[in-house]
Amino acid sequence: MAWKEIIILLIGFLTATVMIAQDAGAKKIKKYNKIGKLKVDTTFQTAYLNDFMVPFSEFGDLQNCHIKIKNKKLKTTMAARPNFLSLLLGKKNRRYVIVINSDKNFSGVKLENVPSKARIGLFAHELMHIRDYESRRITGIIERGYQYLSFQGKTKVEHYTDGLTIAAGFGQNLYHWATFVLNDSDACEEYKAFKSEVYMKPVTILTQMEQTY
Repeated sequence: MAWKEIIILLIGFLTATVMIAQDAGAKKIKKYNKIGKLKVDTTFQTAYLNDFMVPFSEFGDLQNCHIKIKNKKLKTTMAARPNFLSLLLGKKNRRYVIVINSDKNFSGVKLENVPSKARIGLFAHELMHIRDYESRRITGIIERGYQYLSFQGKTKVEHYTDGLTIAAGFGQNLYHWATFVLNDSDACEEYKAFKSEVYMKPVTILTQMEQTY
């Protein structure tokens, strides 16, 4: 093979490599869209953003937080977490992640199957986790993580967060969420039992709503 042909092949290979890298970069950029300081996975934006914005638009204190919503395999429907490394950079630089379960074999409640009213309650609950983190110093956030290591501690945190959700005015939606999970979803019995034990039951939500409103 002549040197000229080799050079042409090398140039073609390098050009193709650059184009693939640029295409991958473009796809990565397009994967998330920004709404203020909220960064949203495009799949989430298409399917769930309208419901998410119902509680989010009410929580002015959280609109200044850096929050990213993405998909990942989980053992639950959703989860809200702080980015640990960002905690070391000071409160103004904190980053939070809300993760949506993308596991197709998940035997719990898939977000795609949840009615709108119930989804709003779930979203409000996850946002209250972030409000709770925002109210704490780094030592308090670490304490929260420690509580999650035990069943009793997890139950205490989730009941507290459900209480925050009710106090924030989304008790009715939280009731719809809890009722759907336990009575109307296709989740396995083990998952329903876990939800019933760790989170407020529908009757408890109604009782606290009566005491709060």
